[in-house]
Amino acid sequence: MQRRPGRLSDRLDRVAYSTFFLGAVVPLLALAVTLQRFVLPGLDDRADEMAWIGAGVSIGVLSLGSFFALRHLTRSVLAHMARDNRRLASLLRVSGELGGAAHVGEATAMIARCAAELSAAESALVLVPGDAGSAPGLAATSGDAAAKLYASHRETLDEIARLVLDSGSPLFRSGAENPDAGLSVLAIPVPGPVHPVAALIAASTSAELQLEDSDALSTLAGLASVALHNADLRDAQRNFFSHVTDILVQALDAHLEFHVGHAHRVAHLANRMGRALNLGDAQLQRLHFAALLHDIGMLKLDRSQQMNLRSCDKHTLLGARMLARIRLWKDLAPIVQHHHEWWDGHGYPDQLAGDAIPVESRIIAICDAYDTMTSPESYKQAVTASEALAELDACAGAQFDPALVRTFHGVAGSEVAEPAEGGEAAAS
Repeated sequence: MQRRPGRLSDRLDRVAYSTFFLGAVVPLLALAVTLQRFVLPGLDDRADEMAWIGAGVSIGVLSLGSFFALRHLTRSVLAHMARDNRRLASLLRVSGELGGAAHVGEATAMIARCAAELSAAESALVLVPGDAGSAPGLAATSGDAAAKLYASHRETLDEIARLVLDSGSPLFRSGAENPDAGLSVLAIPVPGPVHPVAALIAASTSAELQLEDSDALSTLAGLASVALHNADLRDAQRNFFSHVTDILVQALDAHLEFHVGHAHRVAHLANRMGRALNLGDAQLQRLHFAALLHDIGMLKLDRSQQMNLRSCDKHTLLGARMLARIRLWKDLAPIVQHHHEWWDGHGYPDQLAGDAIPVESRIIAICDAYDTMTSPESYKQAVTASEALAELDACAGAQFDPALVRTFHGVAGSEVAEPAEGGEAAAS
């Protein structure tokens, strides 16, 4: 179990006092007794006697002074160790948090908060390069106090950020060195592939920062560089994911002679179902994109086969195979493959039943059937919302999960009966 620094200091004090007593006080007492009984009585000269006494007292004072000097040094070392341990703990914690940052904005906010923890600064800021000739932009602060400090000293902090971004080197200015008297600043570049991608600035008007804080902030800047790069890749991945999905859905609409807009309407309904079921963000995102792509296998079927039930039944496997080959969509493949399974096991392609069917597939099955029944663009004669809900009830327990049908009733208000064209945006 980890021990607190204060308790370690108390134990060291007890050890030091015991050592001092046994190693210095006891020998001094023994020396004093020896001098008193054997040395001093034999001296005739008063000066010699005082010299011996003075030597003994001097040894005692020096021993006591050495003890307190050592005790002060020990406490100072322990204080430094405690501070370094706190910094290390903060760096380890933020390293784990930064690894999971989904967005660049989320990562920069974490970096600013950790920078304030690692230094004595009252504020920490992250500034990023501006456009050619323009001032750096404020990306994140460690809190409201930091935002106010930036507003009060913007010109100075922008100048420091520009110097750090241009030179790629840390910069330290004490309160006396800054044009804004009393503003102490420590700025560290966040390295990028070629040039720094940000300037990490710790600033304070109430306390003087220390140059030794630069080591911890430089380590944080290294972690920040990796985190910002990874978050940027995730943003690019999401952008690619969304736009390519939209392109495929448009291609599917153009390929089908019916169901134009069907994918977006099913995704809209599925999103509402997922939120009503309190699904997590990651599961909601999978559900949304699987709903958009649930009929993607139809692209593999010639238009002449679209109304042929035997051929059409293949679209679930064809779609799953298409998605399984792409890492970004691999998790969607099972959902697409099983969205025509029945609750009682009489569906296709694998005759799964009950909870063996992925919950996202069961949700999409209900939304798919509802839109097919109510949409004028469907290959079937459209019915009213109430008639479609009655049909879902009639098929609950056989074709559909009865609990999910009840949930669908709960979200089947006017917004569901007349879903917005294009559906809802994907959960990011």
